[in-house]
Amino acid sequence: MDSEKIFQELNTKLKNSNILKNEPMSKHTTFKIGGNADIFVKVKSVDDIKSIVEFAHTKNVPFYIIGNGSNILVKDAGIRGIVIKIELDNMKIENNKKDVYITVESGKKIAQIAR
Repeated sequence: MDSEKIFQELNTKLKNSNILKNEPMSKHTTFKIGGNADIFVKVKSVDDIKSIVEFAHTKNVPFYIIGNGSNILVKDAGIRGIVIKIELDNMKIENNKKDVYITVESGKKIAQIAR
C-alpha cells in the first residue's frame, strides 16, 4: 500500500473532510495511547463516507471507522490503512405533544444531545 498515493487521491476526492497522514492515534482515543494511522480522515459528510468506503474497496485498502475514541485501544505499531472518524453533527427534535423524537447523526457528542 502506497500511503502517499492514497492520501493524494483521497485529498482530491473529498470535499468536506480533513485528511491527515501518519496521524498519532493517541490524539484520538480516551486512553491517549496508540501508534500512528497511515491515513486519518475526519469526516463531515455522508457523501464523503460513501466516497472513502468505495475508494477503499476499489483499491483494496483496509479501513476502520471510529467514533469519539472511547473504549478503543490502538497498538503501538499503529493502524495500516485508513481510519475514518465520523464527525457528523446534525440533530433534529420532533415533539408531537405525546412523544418526543430525537434524530442524531453519528458523531454528535452525548453531552450536546443531553443539553
